[in-house]
Amino acid sequence: MDALPPADELATTAITNYMVHLAKEKEVEHICFLLALRATETHVLPKTFKDVTELPADSKKRWLESCLKELKSFKDRDVYEIVDLSKERKAVKNYWVFNIKPDGRY
Repeated sequence: MDALPPADELATTAITNYMVHLAKEKEVEHICFLLALRATETHVLPKTFKDVTELPADSKKRWLESCLKELKSFKDRDVYEIVDLSKERKAVKNYWVFNIKPDGRY
């Protein structure tokens, strides 16, 4: 009787077979989602903008480019307007949410 391969090899084979099945069924979006999900398991996602500034150079560059792209998108769609804030008003607070999209984009 042949010995079974190690458990991690069995898991890899099962995942590979599932990916092949999805590809045959034209489920490319699902494959991209699974790959992005796996990427988030192996990469630490920043929780704050300060975290981004403390990342290694290549990761930092990618996240900063994504932030600039998002800000440009807001500006292009006239999402906000910069005005002088009167003393009676409070500024709207905001924060960044860092995640990897299902298609692999930052």
